[in-house]
Amino acid sequence: MEPLEGLSALVDKSLVRPLDPADGLPRFVMLETIRQFGQEALLTEGELDPTRRRHGEYFLNLVRQAEGQLTGEEQAGWLGQCERELDNLRAALRWAIDAGEADLGQEAAGALWRFWQQHGHLAEGRGWLNELLAMPSGQGRTAARAKALTGAGGIAWWQIDRDRAGAFYGEALAIERELGEPARIAEALYNQAFVAGASGDVDRSAALLEESLDLFRAAEVEHGVARALAMLVMRDAQAGDWQSAIARLEEVVAIWRRLGDRLQLAFDLIWLAFAYGRAGRPREARSAALEALALFREAGNATGIGLAFRDLAFLAVWEGRPQEALRLVGAAESLRDRIGGGPPPGFGGMLEGDPAAEARAQLSEDEAERCWQQGRSMELEEALTLARRAEA
Repeated sequence: MEPLEGLSALVDKSLVRPLDPADGLPRFVMLETIRQFGQEALLTEGELDPTRRRHGEYFLNLVRQAEGQLTGEEQAGWLGQCERELDNLRAALRWAIDAGEADLGQEAAGALWRFWQQHGHLAEGRGWLNELLAMPSGQGRTAARAKALTGAGGIAWWQIDRDRAGAFYGEALAIERELGEPARIAEALYNQAFVAGASGDVDRSAALLEESLDLFRAAEVEHGVARALAMLVMRDAQAGDWQSAIARLEEVVAIWRRLGDRLQLAFDLIWLAFAYGRAGRPREARSAALEALALFREAGNATGIGLAFRDLAFLAVWEGRPQEALRLVGAAESLRDRIGGGPPPGFGGMLEGDPAAEARAQLSEDEAERCWQQGRSMELEEALTLARRAEA
């Protein structure tokens, strides 16, 4: 029997139920009792392990295909597809662990971390990566392990676990130096620079970024060159040279628009908005921050939305709207609690400080607490409406 004929027969007998998915592709579900019966039949026939392998390899290879799309022009569609396939991805990762397929599992999880980060699955992603990195068969100094370590470092960063992020990134950098591929070494150096900068060592962060930039240029990786250049504005920001920071960030934003990388565009619009605000250019600051918010919202990127709320809170307090600033920070804190992570503190003069503390200093204690709690109690759409009012 042809597969489609067999599937149609199962639907006719109500053993499988068709769904009407948003992407228009046919999907089917079955009752748990039917699934268990099918598994037992496969086990009896000696087909369970081969079937799990085919399923696992298919979905983990799908992750490899998705990786490069999770930040680009089609990111919303690919992030949505990963969300729809989440149960299949979970089953595939479990198969990789059960089967001792450390390289495949680690590589896939490293590729998947941007999905977990953007769609608010930080705790789950951290759990998978911890388990995969602990596999006895996954302790080799391999590119797959380095990729998983990079993903674990990224998730720890967004969970504001700086120490673990530094440890993960440090081991990834050591492995990449041993393997000797310039572009991958450059990426690892770039990641480690974040931890150094957040720890207050801006000089070391800049040194790591300069080395990363040289390697990215030698390897002709424009995406990496742009990211390193954007991070190097820390030196301008720390010196209070906001005009220079703005000029550099405007150049990098133009690169992201040309390359079509919507995630990096949103991140650097956040920094550009902050720099505009520091330079006393509030209209341009609000425009950049709201564009970043729209990009994060389109992708369903909860951590990015929280970052935009924090950015807009800084702008609000500088423009004399402390009540709005506290509501936005309260909404960002509530969002962070729901997803298990959120915007890391700023560093090197960018997004540094506490907009909530600055706002509280302008209000009575009772009014400040009331505004804070109003933000904490907001649903996401209500908070987004508050944030967008800055356009008016």
